[in-house]
Amino acid sequence: MAIDKLIYLAILSVVGVFVFRKMINPSRGPRYHLKTILFAMGVKEIPKTTELGGHIFTSKAKRKWILPWEFDVWEQVDLFENGIVLKRRKKEKHIFFHEVYAIEPLLIHSLFIKGKYFGYVFECKDKSNLTLNSRDLCDLDIFINELCSLFPSEKGEAVVMDVD
Repeated sequence: MAIDKLIYLAILSVVGVFVFRKMINPSRGPRYHLKTILFAMGVKEIPKTTELGGHIFTSKAKRKWILPWEFDVWEQVDLFENGIVLKRRKKEKHIFFHEVYAIEPLLIHSLFIKGKYFGYVFECKDKSNLTLNSRDLCDLDIFINELCSLFPSEKGEAVVMDVD
């Protein structure tokens, strides 16, 4: 009986030391090249349109099934010339670039890893926010690079900045 209690106490103390060490000094995730896009800071205003234009890129979900209570996870994100289409279970949400105020990056921390994933927050002019995470979507970094290539600095419609 006493040996069993000592074994349980030893296992609990090893787990406790591991968790405490990881809380104090967590591991670092990979380094990402994140970008910020500010549409309100551009010299010229983005023309208002209701047509999406030509299709440029598609980013699909990593998971096959999305649970019904995961409202912020999208199955597919399509990039077009004038906007973005988010798809989830026969529902589509259209976001045009003239409706977006800024696209800002964020790092998503795991239980014991700082910066394990990355994501982007789309801040709309109607005060709504939309978050896209790399843990949910494949090729989100390529999607953002394609999006940044739509707004070169010569056009003056948006300001694209690298975040360190």
